[in-house]
Amino acid sequence: MKKSMLALATLTAFAGAASAQSSVTLFGIVDLAARSVSNGSAGSLKTLSSSGQASSRLGFRGVEDLGGGLRAGFWIEGDLTPDNGNAAGMTWTRRSTISLLGGFGEVRMGRDYTPTFVNFSTYDAFGSVGVASPGNVRNRNTGTLAIGQPLGSGVTTTVRADNTISYFLPAMGGLYGQLQVAAGENVVGNKSQGMRLGYAAGPLNVSGAYEVTKTGGFDHKTMNFGGSFNLGFLTVQGVYEKSDWKTSQQKIATANVIVPVGQGQFKAVYTKSGGDVGTSAKMYGLGYVYSLSKRTSVYTNYASIDNGGTSRYTTSTSGLNTAAFKAGETSKGYEFGIRHDF
Repeated sequence: MKKSMLALATLTAFAGAASAQSSVTLFGIVDLAARSVSNGSAGSLKTLSSSGQASSRLGFRGVEDLGGGLRAGFWIEGDLTPDNGNAAGMTWTRRSTISLLGGFGEVRMGRDYTPTFVNFSTYDAFGSVGVASPGNVRNRNTGTLAIGQPLGSGVTTTVRADNTISYFLPAMGGLYGQLQVAAGENVVGNKSQGMRLGYAAGPLNVSGAYEVTKTGGFDHKTMNFGGSFNLGFLTVQGVYEKSDWKTSQQKIATANVIVPVGQGQFKAVYTKSGGDVGTSAKMYGLGYVYSLSKRTSVYTNYASIDNGGTSRYTTSTSGLNTAAFKAGETSKGYEFGIRHDF
């Protein structure tokens, strides 16, 4: 009896230690909004669209303690489209990485965000999604959109990159940073090198990023820098970005404020985008978020994009008739949505 109890106690202790050393977490966001967009001559369209406040997603992440301060981790995450139940099927293209972490920092491999996108979106009060995000007038040069491509380089690294190896600095006071390289593997527009460096302490956060992507004999170069400051009663933040490819250039500057009020917060943004190929656009956006709990919120956003020259930026591309939307026209959009984190 004593031996059985001892064996049981030993097994329980071992199981407890094992569970403390490794863990796997299922997580995600479901975000849906009723959206209405008016795009000049293309007319208006009402949709139920995913990701008005945050990108809907499903993911798995885990970490194992290897001892001596060394850990292994993985992160697999894919897009959710709850408006149609992922009719196109489930993929894991948001992030698919494996890491080694320790006192030296982190070495991460796989498909991941690029440093320049992370730096730009860090200072976007609207989370790089929805009708009011400055990302709507950021250079859409991925080759998948005919609208708003002043450079038209066709690079695949505007937001994420395949086949990356990244190194992240360890905690060093308020200093943080990242180096990233992506193998091209004979895919034009995917071979890149990038970096990000910043400093965060108290209410202040400032950082800059730079990235070069090879595109068949020409380099696509992007650099940006931004900052934010929390004054308590409001947070002000902004970012400036410049992209170059061949003889073309695009510049974008955005500033926004976040004002907390009780369980909610008001947001406002102004963004200006332009280039040396006859493109220009100004965007004004407003938003409000109300937290029903720590995991659930309701929100509404509104934005207007005033295009100039040859620009055809839109507040949403969902169902857009690209042939009918003319350069220099105005795009307006609003949405009401619900977000739930799990």
